[in-house]
Amino acid sequence: MKYKDYPYQSPLGPHIQNFLEEKRALGFAYNAMAYQLFRLDQYWYENKYGDTQMTPTRLDGWICTLPGEGKSSHKSRISAVKTFGLYLIAHGANKYVPLIEVRSDHPVIHVMSKTEIQQLFHEIDNYVPHSRSRADIRQANEYPVIFRLYYCCGMRNNEVCSLHVSDIDFTNGIITVLNAKNQTDRLVYLPDDLLKLLTEYYHWLVKELGYEPIWLFPGRDPQFSIPKTSVDRKFKEFWKKTAASETCEKDPTPHSLRHTYVVNRLNSWILSGADINNLTAYLSKYLGHKSWDETFYYYHLVEDAFRIIREKDTLTEYVIPEVRRR
Repeated sequence: MKYKDYPYQSPLGPHIQNFLEEKRALGFAYNAMAYQLFRLDQYWYENKYGDTQMTPTRLDGWICTLPGEGKSSHKSRISAVKTFGLYLIAHGANKYVPLIEVRSDHPVIHVMSKTEIQQLFHEIDNYVPHSRSRADIRQANEYPVIFRLYYCCGMRNNEVCSLHVSDIDFTNGIITVLNAKNQTDRLVYLPDDLLKLLTEYYHWLVKELGYEPIWLFPGRDPQFSIPKTSVDRKFKEFWKKTAASETCEKDPTPHSLRHTYVVNRLNSWILSGADINNLTAYLSKYLGHKSWDETFYYYHLVEDAFRIIREKDTLTEYVIPEVRRR
């Protein structure tokens, strides 16, 4: 794993380096955190603070929202100083950590309809690149598998793009996702038809390259994995070719396939009469969510969910009486 390091100048610098070494020894990359702590170090150096003691006055210029800064970036800076501040306290080099909390706005999600899914995969499966280079033809064969992992397994874009061949258990149909969001590892179980497709694809890839690759989905240069940005761009290209794109108010993204997986799974459980209170906890772990509330967030914004819940609701009419006009 490649770590990002920066030149530190302030009294915080040695502590930042020790903090990152400790976290990385536990298997965490902490590259984004390293960047935010580099910015904190610059802030500390520019303000000529001669020690490591954090105070409300010293941090006032750090915790405020910067001009043009979004909530995500602001949240990342606050999280960095709080996490690092607690580390300093544990080592006797600090006594204060800010209590401020920044909550990111939840993006509006697009759950794709059956028609949209059919049209999208028609474009993906029939894609023929303009260039006839071996790299472009090879990647054209990668896309049908990549996008099915989003839709059939609910995996994240970066998780799929960074898969190593060694992460795949072709015998038992299990993908091991390592160091995912929230620094978690998890197992993803493949449906039989997707396992068959993935196995066929891998045998084809080995034959195409002439050797066993490190990456399950190599980029144009097979020494590196396919970039997440390239998959985002191709998804947009495929979507724009569909008839559904002409009437859709909000264009989907690869992450929309993950959202759609969650909603379809919950819908199928409700329609079958299953106990979703128990099953959602397992689904949450499968998706790599911190809690099942995060999983169910996808669902409560979906208009069709309320129709399905009403169809299966057998208690509300007895608990909540009908409203009658007087």
